Amino acid sequence: MPQAIEGTFNPAFHFLGLIQKAMSDGITRHCVHAGSPEVYLVPAEQIYYTAHPDIKALEALCLAAPFDFSVELAPDWRPDKDQEVRAARMVIHRKVPAEGTEMLGRPLQELLWYAALCGSGGQLLQGCYADTQVSLTSCPDFSHLVHREFDPVLAASLLEKSAALTTVSETTGIPLAQVFEFYNACAALGLIMVEPENVFDPANYLLGLLQKADADRQIRRCELTGHAAIYLVPDEGRYYTEADPAELAKLCAAQLSELEVSIVDNNSGEEEIVQVGRTRIRRKKEPSLPKLPGHPLSELMFHAALYASQGRLLSGYNLNEAVRLKSWPDKALLKEAASIKEERYFFPLAAFMSTKAACLTDIAEATQLPLERVIDFHNACAVADLLEHPS
Repeated sequence: MPQAIEGTFNPAFHFLGLIQKAMSDGITRHCVHAGSPEVYLVPAEQIYYTAHPDIKALEALCLAAPFDFSVELAPDWRPDKDQEVRAARMVIHRKVPAEGTEMLGRPLQELLWYAALCGSGGQLLQGCYADTQVSLTSCPDFSHLVHREFDPVLAASLLEKSAALTTVSETTGIPLAQVFEFYNACAALGLIMVEPENVFDPANYLLGLLQKADADRQIRRCELTGHAAIYLVPDEGRYYTEADPAELAKLCAAQLSELEVSIVDNNSGEEEIVQVGRTRIRRKKEPSLPKLPGHPLSELMFHAALYASQGRLLSGYNLNEAVRLKSWPDKALLKEAASIKEERYFFPLAAFMSTKAACLTDIAEATQLPLERVIDFHNACAVADLLEHPS
Protein backbone atom coordinates (compact mmCIF):
# COMPACT_ATOMS: atom_id res chain seq x y z
CA MET A 1 0.00 0.00 0.00
CA PRO A 2 1.46 3.42 -0.89
CA GLN A 3 2.51 5.34 2.18
CA ALA A 4 2.21 9.02 2.94
CA ILE A 5 4.97 11.37 1.96
CA GLU A 6 7.33 12.00 4.86
CA GLY A 7 6.85 15.18 6.85
CA THR A 8 3.71 17.02 7.88
CA PHE A 9 1.35 19.48 6.23
CA ASN A 10 1.73 22.98 7.67
CA PRO A 11 -1.07 25.26 6.32
CA ALA A 12 1.06 28.34 7.05
CA PHE A 13 3.30 27.39 4.13
CA HIS A 14 0.39 27.02 1.71
CA PHE A 15 -2.59 28.93 0.36
CA LEU A 16 -4.77 27.25 3.01
CA GLY A 17 -2.95 29.19 5.71
CA LEU A 18 -3.74 32.48 3.96
CA ILE A 19 -7.45 31.61 3.78
CA GLN A 20 -7.45 30.74 7.48
CA LYS A 21 -5.68 33.99 8.33
CA ALA A 22 -8.22 35.99 6.32
CA MET A 23 -11.07 34.24 8.11
CA SER A 24 -9.40 35.02 11.42
CA ASP A 25 -8.81 38.77 10.90
CA GLY A 26 -11.78 39.40 8.57
CA ILE A 27 -9.75 41.42 6.04
CA THR A 28 -10.38 41.00 2.31
CA ARG A 29 -7.35 39.90 0.30
CA HIS A 30 -6.52 39.92 -3.40
CA CYS A 31 -4.39 36.91 -4.41
CA VAL A 32 -2.55 36.58 -7.72
CA HIS A 33 -0.61 33.58 -9.04
CA ALA A 34 0.78 33.25 -12.54
CA GLY A 35 -0.78 29.82 -13.08
CA SER A 36 -4.27 30.60 -11.72
CA PRO A 37 -7.11 33.11 -12.08
CA GLU A 38 -6.92 35.93 -9.53
CA VAL A 39 -8.90 35.43 -6.33
CA TYR A 40 -10.50 37.79 -3.83
CA LEU A 41 -11.05 36.37 -0.34
CA VAL A 42 -13.94 38.20 1.34
CA PRO A 43 -14.27 36.66 4.83
CA ALA A 44 -16.88 39.18 5.99
CA GLU A 45 -19.25 37.62 3.45
CA GLN A 46 -17.79 34.10 3.77
CA ILE A 47 -17.31 34.25 -0.01
CA TYR A 48 -14.41 34.16 -2.46
CA TYR A 49 -14.55 35.72 -5.92
CA THR A 50 -12.79 34.57 -9.06
CA ALA A 51 -13.49 34.74 -12.79
CA HIS A 52 -13.25 30.99 -13.47
CA PRO A 53 -16.32 28.87 -12.64
CA ASP A 54 -14.31 25.67 -11.93
CA ILE A 55 -12.53 25.62 -8.57
CA LYS A 56 -9.98 23.18 -9.99
CA ALA A 57 -8.59 26.09 -12.01
CA LEU A 58 -7.12 27.24 -8.66
CA GLU A 59 -5.06 24.09 -8.18
CA ALA A 60 -1.73 25.81 -8.89
CA LEU A 61 -2.55 28.52 -6.34
CA CYS A 62 -3.46 25.92 -3.69
CA LEU A 63 -0.20 24.07 -4.31
CA ALA A 64 2.00 27.18 -4.41
CA ALA A 65 4.30 28.27 -1.61
CA PRO A 66 3.50 31.71 -0.09
CA PHE A 67 6.38 33.39 -1.91
CA ASP A 68 5.07 32.14 -5.27
CA PHE A 69 1.95 34.33 -5.25
CA SER A 70 1.29 37.95 -4.39
CA VAL A 71 -1.22 39.12 -1.82
CA GLU A 72 -2.69 42.59 -1.32
CA LEU A 73 -4.99 43.71 1.44
CA ALA A 74 -8.22 45.05 -0.05
CA PRO A 75 -10.51 45.93 2.88
CA ASP A 76 -12.88 48.06 0.77
CA TRP A 77 -13.03 45.84 -2.31
CA ARG A 78 -16.40 45.11 -3.91
CA PRO A 79 -16.92 43.06 -7.07
CA ASP A 80 -18.93 45.80 -8.79
CA LYS A 81 -16.85 49.01 -8.58
CA ASP A 82 -13.41 50.62 -8.77
CA GLN A 83 -11.35 49.92 -5.66
CA GLU A 84 -8.56 51.41 -3.62
CA VAL A 85 -6.00 48.81 -2.55
CA ARG A 86 -3.56 49.54 0.27
CA ALA A 87 -0.01 48.31 -0.25
CA ALA A 88 2.21 49.12 2.73
CA ARG A 89 1.85 52.95 3.14
CA MET A 90 0.63 53.56 -0.40
CA VAL A 91 -2.97 53.66 -1.59
CA ILE A 92 -3.34 52.47 -5.18
CA HIS A 93 -6.46 53.13 -7.25
CA ARG A 94 -7.24 50.00 -9.20
CA LYS A 95 -9.95 49.13 -11.68
CA VAL A 96 -12.15 46.09 -11.34
CA PRO A 97 -11.18 43.28 -13.75
CA ALA A 98 -11.34 44.02 -17.44
CA GLU A 99 -14.75 44.52 -19.02
CA GLY A 100 -16.38 41.23 -19.85
CA THR A 101 -14.65 39.39 -17.01
CA GLU A 102 -17.31 38.65 -14.42
CA MET A 103 -16.23 37.88 -10.86
CA LEU A 104 -18.16 34.90 -9.56
CA GLY A 105 -18.79 34.50 -5.85
CA ARG A 106 -18.69 31.09 -4.16
CA PRO A 107 -18.79 29.98 -0.48
CA LEU A 108 -15.40 30.37 1.16
CA GLN A 109 -15.85 26.97 2.84
CA GLU A 110 -15.61 25.32 -0.59
CA LEU A 111 -12.22 26.94 -1.20
CA LEU A 112 -11.07 26.09 2.33
CA TRP A 113 -11.90 22.42 1.70
CA TYR A 114 -10.26 22.34 -1.74
CA ALA A 115 -7.12 24.13 -0.58
CA ALA A 116 -6.63 21.50 2.14
CA LEU A 117 -7.52 18.51 -0.05
CA CYS A 118 -5.37 19.70 -2.94
CA GLY A 119 -2.48 21.24 -1.00
CA SER A 120 -1.79 18.47 1.53
CA GLY A 121 0.33 16.42 -0.84
CA GLY A 122 -0.30 13.22 1.12
CA GLN A 123 1.04 14.67 4.35
CA LEU A 124 -0.89 14.64 7.62
CA LEU A 125 -1.83 17.97 9.20
CA GLN A 126 0.86 19.26 11.53
CA GLY A 127 0.19 18.35 15.17
CA CYS A 128 -2.01 15.36 14.28
CA TYR A 129 -1.14 11.67 14.60
CA ALA A 130 -2.16 8.75 12.41
CA ASP A 131 -2.81 6.45 15.39
CA THR A 132 -5.17 8.83 17.23
CA GLN A 133 -8.82 7.76 17.37
CA VAL A 134 -10.91 10.24 15.36
CA SER A 135 -14.39 10.45 13.87
CA LEU A 136 -16.57 12.81 11.82
CA THR A 137 -19.13 15.00 13.57
CA SER A 138 -21.07 15.25 10.29
CA CYS A 139 -20.63 14.31 6.65
CA PRO A 140 -19.01 16.80 4.26
CA ASP A 141 -21.55 18.21 1.79
CA PHE A 142 -20.37 16.37 -1.30
CA SER A 143 -23.12 18.02 -3.36
CA HIS A 144 -21.06 21.23 -3.24
CA LEU A 145 -17.53 20.17 -2.32
CA VAL A 146 -15.07 18.89 -4.92
CA HIS A 147 -14.25 15.32 -3.98
CA ARG A 148 -12.73 12.11 -5.24
CA GLU A 149 -14.71 8.91 -5.81
CA PHE A 150 -13.42 7.33 -2.59
CA ASP A 151 -14.03 10.31 -0.28
CA PRO A 152 -17.65 9.25 0.51
CA VAL A 153 -16.27 5.84 1.52
CA LEU A 154 -13.90 7.50 3.98
CA ALA A 155 -16.71 9.68 5.29
CA ALA A 156 -18.94 6.64 5.86
CA SER A 157 -16.15 4.86 7.72
CA LEU A 158 -15.47 7.77 10.10
CA LEU A 159 -19.17 8.46 10.64
CA GLU A 160 -19.80 4.85 11.65
CA LYS A 161 -17.26 4.81 14.48
CA SER A 162 -14.06 6.44 15.65
CA ALA A 163 -10.83 4.90 14.41
CA ALA A 164 -7.17 5.64 13.82
CA LEU A 165 -6.37 6.88 10.31
CA THR A 166 -4.06 3.90 9.83
CA THR A 167 -7.00 1.61 10.63
CA VAL A 168 -9.27 3.50 8.21
CA SER A 169 -6.70 3.00 5.46
CA GLU A 170 -6.45 -0.73 6.19
CA THR A 171 -10.20 -1.36 6.38
CA THR A 172 -11.11 0.68 3.29
CA GLY A 173 -8.06 -0.21 1.18
CA ILE A 174 -7.51 3.48 0.43
CA PRO A 175 -3.85 4.62 0.54
CA LEU A 176 -2.87 6.34 3.75
CA ALA A 177 -1.71 9.46 1.89
CA GLN A 178 -5.20 9.97 0.49
CA VAL A 179 -6.75 9.29 3.89
CA PHE A 180 -4.53 12.07 5.28
CA GLU A 181 -5.71 14.48 2.56
CA PHE A 182 -9.36 13.74 3.31
CA TYR A 183 -8.76 14.13 7.05
CA ASN A 184 -7.01 17.49 6.54
CA ALA A 185 -9.90 18.81 4.43
CA CYS A 186 -12.45 17.71 7.04
CA ALA A 187 -10.33 19.26 9.80
CA ALA A 188 -10.24 22.56 7.88
CA LEU A 189 -14.05 22.62 7.99
CA GLY A 190 -14.16 21.67 11.68
CA LEU A 191 -15.75 18.26 11.03
CA ILE A 192 -13.23 16.18 12.97
CA MET A 193 -13.68 15.03 16.54
CA VAL A 194 -10.60 13.65 18.25
CA GLU A 195 -11.36 11.04 20.87
CA PRO A 196 -10.11 12.26 24.28
CA GLU A 197 -6.77 10.86 25.34
CA ASN A 198 -8.17 9.98 28.77
CA VAL A 199 -10.49 7.30 27.43
CA PHE A 200 -11.66 4.64 29.84
CA ASP A 201 -9.51 1.51 29.52
CA PRO A 202 -11.16 -1.39 31.40
CA ALA A 203 -7.87 -3.30 31.49
CA ASN A 204 -6.63 -1.04 34.29
CA TYR A 205 -9.58 -1.74 36.59
CA LEU A 206 -11.70 -4.51 38.08
CA LEU A 207 -13.78 -4.52 34.89
CA GLY A 208 -10.76 -5.78 32.95
CA LEU A 209 -10.22 -8.52 35.53
CA LEU A 210 -13.87 -9.56 35.20
CA GLN A 211 -13.46 -9.83 31.44
CA LYS A 212 -10.30 -11.90 31.91
CA ALA A 213 -12.03 -14.20 34.42
CA ASP A 214 -14.88 -14.73 31.97
CA ALA A 215 -12.33 -15.88 29.40
CA ASP A 216 -10.15 -18.18 31.53
CA ARG A 217 -12.87 -19.30 34.02
CA GLN A 218 -10.51 -19.00 36.98
CA ILE A 219 -11.83 -18.15 40.44
CA ARG A 220 -10.19 -15.02 41.83
CA ARG A 221 -10.02 -13.36 45.21
CA CYS A 222 -9.71 -9.56 45.06
CA GLU A 223 -9.13 -7.25 47.98
CA LEU A 224 -8.55 -3.55 48.46
CA THR A 225 -6.61 -2.83 51.64
CA GLY A 226 -8.95 -2.15 54.53
CA HIS A 227 -12.04 -3.48 52.76
CA ALA A 228 -13.87 -6.79 52.50
CA ALA A 229 -12.59 -9.27 49.92
CA ILE A 230 -14.58 -10.25 46.86
CA TYR A 231 -14.55 -13.65 45.12
CA LEU A 232 -15.21 -13.91 41.38
CA VAL A 233 -16.65 -17.29 40.36
CA PRO A 234 -17.25 -17.20 36.58
CA ASP A 235 -18.49 -20.80 36.27
CA GLU A 236 -21.36 -19.91 38.59
CA GLY A 237 -21.82 -16.45 37.10
CA ARG A 238 -21.67 -15.04 40.62
CA TYR A 239 -19.46 -13.12 42.99
CA TYR A 240 -19.30 -13.42 46.77
CA THR A 241 -18.54 -10.68 49.25
CA GLU A 242 -19.55 -9.01 52.49
CA ALA A 243 -18.63 -5.60 51.10
CA ASP A 244 -21.33 -2.95 51.36
CA PRO A 245 -22.21 -0.74 48.33
CA ALA A 246 -19.74 1.96 49.38
CA GLU A 247 -16.88 -0.55 49.68
CA LEU A 248 -17.84 -2.13 46.37
CA ALA A 249 -17.77 1.29 44.67
CA LYS A 250 -14.23 1.93 45.98
CA LEU A 251 -13.04 -1.47 44.80
CA CYS A 252 -14.51 -0.91 41.33
CA ALA A 253 -12.93 2.55 41.02
CA ALA A 254 -9.49 1.49 42.24
CA GLN A 255 -6.64 0.89 39.83
CA LEU A 256 -5.96 -2.81 39.34
CA SER A 257 -2.45 -2.21 40.66
CA GLU A 258 -3.99 -1.23 44.03
CA LEU A 259 -5.84 -4.54 44.39
CA GLU A 260 -4.47 -7.73 45.84
CA VAL A 261 -5.55 -10.45 43.41
CA SER A 262 -4.98 -14.17 43.77
CA ILE A 263 -6.20 -17.28 41.99
CA VAL A 264 -8.27 -19.69 44.05
CA ASP A 265 -6.94 -23.07 42.91
CA ASN A 266 -9.78 -25.22 41.68
CA ASN A 267 -7.50 -27.56 39.73
CA SER A 268 -5.36 -28.88 42.55
CA GLY A 269 -6.18 -32.52 41.74
CA GLU A 270 -7.35 -33.24 45.27
CA GLU A 271 -10.21 -35.71 45.55
CA GLU A 272 -12.87 -36.46 48.12
CA ILE A 273 -15.26 -39.33 48.79
CA VAL A 274 -18.92 -38.38 48.99
CA GLN A 275 -22.12 -40.35 49.59
CA VAL A 276 -24.59 -40.34 46.70
CA GLY A 277 -27.63 -42.37 47.74
CA ARG A 278 -26.24 -45.74 48.87
CA THR A 279 -23.10 -45.32 46.84
CA ARG A 280 -19.84 -43.74 47.90
CA ILE A 281 -18.02 -42.10 45.02
CA ARG A 282 -14.72 -40.38 44.57
CA ARG A 283 -14.80 -36.94 42.96
CA LYS A 284 -12.62 -33.89 42.49
CA LYS A 285 -12.67 -31.74 45.58
CA GLU A 286 -14.44 -28.45 45.12
CA PRO A 287 -12.52 -25.29 46.08
CA SER A 288 -13.44 -24.09 49.52
CA LEU A 289 -14.96 -20.59 49.47
CA PRO A 290 -16.04 -18.57 52.50
CA LYS A 291 -19.73 -18.60 53.35
CA LEU A 292 -20.54 -15.18 51.90
CA PRO A 293 -23.58 -13.60 50.23
CA GLY A 294 -23.67 -14.23 46.50
CA HIS A 295 -24.73 -11.91 43.68
CA PRO A 296 -24.84 -12.11 39.85
CA LEU A 297 -21.57 -11.21 38.13
CA SER A 298 -23.59 -9.17 35.64
CA GLU A 299 -24.39 -6.70 38.43
CA LEU A 300 -20.72 -6.39 39.29
CA MET A 301 -19.86 -5.80 35.61
CA PHE A 302 -22.36 -2.94 35.54
CA HIS A 303 -20.97 -1.34 38.71
CA ALA A 304 -17.36 -1.94 37.67
CA ALA A 305 -17.92 0.15 34.52
CA LEU A 306 -20.07 2.74 36.29
CA TYR A 307 -17.64 3.57 39.09
CA ALA A 308 -14.37 3.25 37.17
CA SER A 309 -15.37 5.36 34.14
CA GLN A 310 -15.15 8.68 36.01
CA GLY A 311 -16.50 10.63 33.06
CA ARG A 312 -14.25 8.91 30.51
CA LEU A 313 -15.89 7.35 27.47
CA LEU A 314 -15.15 3.74 26.60
CA SER A 315 -12.80 3.39 23.66
CA GLY A 316 -14.63 2.92 20.36
CA TYR A 317 -17.63 5.06 21.31
CA ASN A 318 -18.42 8.59 20.19
CA LEU A 319 -19.99 11.45 22.14
CA ASN A 320 -21.82 12.57 19.00
CA GLU A 321 -23.25 9.16 18.08
CA ALA A 322 -26.97 8.66 18.70
CA VAL A 323 -27.68 5.93 21.25
CA ARG A 324 -30.79 4.45 22.79
CA LEU A 325 -31.47 2.15 25.75
CA LYS A 326 -33.04 -1.04 24.38
CA SER A 327 -33.92 -2.28 27.87
CA TRP A 328 -33.60 -1.00 31.44
CA PRO A 329 -30.94 -2.33 33.83
CA ASP A 330 -31.87 -5.34 35.95
CA LYS A 331 -34.53 -4.76 38.62
CA ALA A 332 -32.08 -5.65 41.38
CA LEU A 333 -29.73 -2.91 40.16
CA LEU A 334 -32.55 -0.38 40.04
CA LYS A 335 -33.76 -1.35 43.51
CA GLU A 336 -30.27 -0.83 44.85
CA ALA A 337 -29.91 2.48 42.95
CA ALA A 338 -33.12 3.73 44.53
CA SER A 339 -31.55 3.31 47.98
CA ILE A 340 -28.29 5.07 47.05
CA LYS A 341 -28.58 8.83 46.63
CA GLU A 342 -25.65 9.05 44.20
CA GLU A 343 -27.32 6.55 41.83
CA ARG A 344 -30.88 7.87 41.74
CA TYR A 345 -30.09 9.77 38.55
CA PHE A 346 -30.39 6.35 36.81
CA PHE A 347 -34.16 6.70 36.63
CA PRO A 348 -34.65 9.97 34.68
CA LEU A 349 -31.68 9.04 32.51
CA ALA A 350 -32.99 5.55 31.70
CA ALA A 351 -36.47 6.96 31.09
CA PHE A 352 -35.16 9.46 28.54
CA MET A 353 -32.73 7.06 26.83
CA SER A 354 -35.35 4.32 26.45
CA THR A 355 -37.77 6.60 24.58
CA LYS A 356 -35.46 8.62 22.35
CA ALA A 357 -32.18 8.12 20.49
CA ALA A 358 -29.75 11.00 21.05
CA CYS A 359 -26.04 11.68 21.38
CA LEU A 360 -24.58 11.84 24.89
CA THR A 361 -24.12 15.60 24.88
CA ASP A 362 -27.77 16.09 23.91
CA ILE A 363 -28.87 13.59 26.57
CA ALA A 364 -26.96 15.52 29.23
CA GLU A 365 -28.58 18.78 28.12
CA ALA A 366 -32.09 17.32 27.95
CA THR A 367 -31.90 15.63 31.37
CA GLN A 368 -29.89 18.48 32.94
CA LEU A 369 -27.38 15.96 34.25
CA PRO A 370 -23.59 16.38 34.15
CA LEU A 371 -22.08 14.86 31.01
CA GLU A 372 -19.71 12.84 33.21
CA ARG A 373 -22.64 11.00 34.81
CA VAL A 374 -24.26 10.37 31.44
CA ILE A 375 -20.97 8.88 30.21
CA ASP A 376 -20.62 6.67 33.30
CA PHE A 377 -24.17 5.32 32.90
CA HIS A 378 -23.62 4.87 29.14
CA ASN A 379 -20.47 2.80 29.75
CA ALA A 380 -22.20 0.62 32.34
CA CYS A 381 -25.10 -0.01 29.96
CA ALA A 382 -22.65 -0.70 27.11
CA VAL A 383 -20.86 -3.51 28.97
CA ALA A 384 -24.25 -4.90 29.99
CA ASP A 385 -25.32 -4.94 26.31
CA LEU A 386 -28.28 -2.66 26.97
CA LEU A 387 -27.58 -0.14 24.19
CA GLU A 388 -28.45 0.14 20.53
CA HIS A 389 -27.21 2.63 17.96
CA PRO A 390 -29.98 3.52 15.47
CA SER A 391 -28.65 4.48 12.05
